Amino acid sequence: MSFLRSTVVVVVLIAVIGGLGFFKFSQITSAIAVAESYPEHSESVEAITAAFTAFVPTLQMSGEVVVPNRVVLQSQRSGQIVQVGFQPGEAVEAGQLLVQLDISEEEARLKGARAEAELARLGLERSEKLLQSGNANRARLDAAQATYDMATSAVAVIEQSIAEKTIRAPFGGLTDPGNLKVGQFLTSGSEVTQITDQGETVWVDFRLPQFLGTLPVGAGIAVSANQHDTLQGEVVSRDAGIAAVSRTQLYRVSVTGPHEALAHGAYVEVTVPTGDILNVADLPVTALQSDAYGQFVNLLEPAETEGTYRAVRRDVYGVHYQGERVLIEGGLEQGLLIATDGSFKLYPGVLTYVVDELPDASSNDNSW
Repeated sequence: MSFLRSTVVVVVLIAVIGGLGFFKFSQITSAIAVAESYPEHSESVEAITAAFTAFVPTLQMSGEVVVPNRVVLQSQRSGQIVQVGFQPGEAVEAGQLLVQLDISEEEARLKGARAEAELARLGLERSEKLLQSGNANRARLDAAQATYDMATSAVAVIEQSIAEKTIRAPFGGLTDPGNLKVGQFLTSGSEVTQITDQGETVWVDFRLPQFLGTLPVGAGIAVSANQHDTLQGEVVSRDAGIAAVSRTQLYRVSVTGPHEALAHGAYVEVTVPTGDILNVADLPVTALQSDAYGQFVNLLEPAETEGTYRAVRRDVYGVHYQGERVLIEGGLEQGLLIATDGSFKLYPGVLTYVVDELPDASSNDNSW
């Protein structure tokens, strides 16, 4: 009797389990059938065929503009200003009178010194004639020569003093604003003005870190200033040593451009080449993706149906950013089809369609 009950219980359990299993199997089969009735999930992206181009790695650095012809003029002598020959802040020409200090005393002394020099010259000529005729000895001629030399030397000293009190422009250029006026007293060493040549050729100084190596004289350098176009220059000199504190080497670049953009002391952006020419793939920046495993792009390989593709991950390395473009050294070959806009939506194996232009999500009429 006990055996019969056990058998009945086992049979009932098997029937229940079998029924539940059949019910679950029916549900799964139905779900699979429903799923298969829907189309496969797909994504739409824009794409580009990989093309390679030559590229030189560069580094952006700050440089400082130095005008070759720029001087700070100072008074070499003390004196009162009797004439101002320029308007501070305006352009002057080479040799133009800038400031004339009072030289009335020097002019008076110069008149007497020139008279003494003329008298000494006449005495020297008489001594030479007397020596030739035998009526004078050599000692008298030597004394006359010494007298003449001292007299002309006195004239030269006074003329030099006048020249030092007459300040002229050594070259043409733009002066700095100032406040000079007649009657003002200048002490020795007082600044008169600064003159900056307005030529289009200037220098740009920048410092290159030691670990980046050295640049040869004549190397091409690009210089960008404010909103102006990039200017091309070349290295004309470099320091022989490395700065002990910063471990950098000073370079000087000669560049030609509008002086409005290359004012003395202005900071500009210098593009320095840091390597050899590379053959890189030129892609839109939207093609490059990143995750915990590194940087990659999504290749598009033809799928079973014509006009469709499957996404395939391809790791890349040696990435250089150039604005809206990205240059990739390794991991790609010529002619590969690479997803660009919309690439972030892809994952390996997803069915993908290539479109000419993705719709702009920001143009949705239902957005707030």
